[in-house]
Formats: sequence, C-alpha cells, structure tokens
Amino acid sequence: MKKEDEKRNNESSQYITDRIEIDCVIFNFEDEILKVLLVKQTDDKGNENWGLAKDWLKEGETLASTAHNILKKYIHQDNFFLEQLKAFGYPSPLSLKEEISIGYYAMFRSELKDESNSVLSQNTKWVSANEIQNLNEKHQIIVECSLNKLRKNICKSVIGFNLLPEKFTLLQVVHLYEEILGIEINKSNFRRKILQMGIVSDLDEKEEDVSHRAAKFYTLNLKNDKRLYQRELNFNFY
Repeated sequence: MKKEDEKRNNESSQYITDRIEIDCVIFNFEDEILKVLLVKQTDDKGNENWGLAKDWLKEGETLASTAHNILKKYIHQDNFFLEQLKAFGYPSPLSLKEEISIGYYAMFRSELKDESNSVLSQNTKWVSANEIQNLNEKHQIIVECSLNKLRKNICKSVIGFNLLPEKFTLLQVVHLYEEILGIEINKSNFRRKILQMGIVSDLDEKEEDVSHRAAKFYTLNLKNDKRLYQRELNFNFY
C-alpha cells in the first residue's frame, strides 16, 4: 500500500509547477495607434526573439509586486494602470512539470515614455497592437486576451483615458475608441454622450498653432465622483 501511495505521489509531482512567470502586455497610445511594448529575449535554445515584458515570481515577492517591478523597469515611472488578466498553463520545455503564467495588462500615457536609456531602448520596441507578429504561442494568447479585456472594459468604464494625456481633445477620445474597437464612431453623437455623462471637464483652453479650427481641451472629471473609475458606464457602440 505504501509503495502505491509513493508511486501516485511521484506521478502527481511530475505535473506540479515550480515556475510562475509574470507576463505584462504594456499598452500606450501614440500617433493615434495603440501600441504594445516588446522586449528582445533569448529562448531556451539560445535563439533571440521578441516577446512581452516578463519576469519570474521570486521568493518573498507577490504577483502584484512582480508585475509592478516589470512596469517600473521598462517605463521608469509609477503613473500607470495595471490589472491582472488570469492564469495560463503551459507544458514546460524543460521538464514534465507545467509552467504557469499570470497575465497582466497595463496602460500609461505616451508622453511619459522615457527613452533616455540607450541600452534598454535597443532591446525594446513599440509595435502596433494590430501588427504584432512572430510571438510565441503563449505570448500571442496573452496579447489577444488583453485586447479582448481592454475592448470590453473601455465600453463600460473610463480606464481607456489612462492612455490619453492629462488634457485632451474630444477628437482624441474618439480616435482612441476607434483604434481600440476597430470601428468608425459617429463623432458628434459620441462627443454629446461624453459631455452628457459628465465624465470630462472643460479646461477653458484651446489648441495652439494648428492649421485647423482649434479644439477645446478637456480633462477627466474626478472632482464630483471619486469613484469614477469604478462607475458603470455604457458606451454602446454595437
């Protein structure tokens, strides 16, 4: 009986993971394009490729602290939105044990990008979310999951505004939603809905040195609703 128990324990232990990877899909919105940060990496066979920003969970660290450290390593500041996606399981290329990846997606404003570190910039690049190619299967699945989550969430909350400058025009908001959702929006109706919801405040400022009619600047309105980011909204485009 004892031998049978040991056999079962040995068989089950072959599939218990001892490696947890944290993978972050880092978004920004630049030149009206939704972009994802890719990092140059070396796989288990010594081949160089591009993948998501990642790290292994280390002893004494939490999932959240590891994800925060990844973000700070590559964007060099603390002003970002970060949310966990879910866990992903994959066969390990190194053993019979399963590898677990915890996916996160993050957003930050493009004007906060720090490209002063030449070594870091040589090993990273920003790629249009619609043009990412040649990722490994694991990272491709995580990117697709994060895009689906982002598309769902920007229709019911204001988290998409994390990708916009602190002051923005309503046309920039329209372009942001069109780019992420991949649809054409009725601009006048969308502007009217945004203003009716009271989620933005007029800054009484306008664009300067532009060839077209200067647009007003707005900012996200957090003065009257401190729980705006948790408030259920309804941008019904479908």
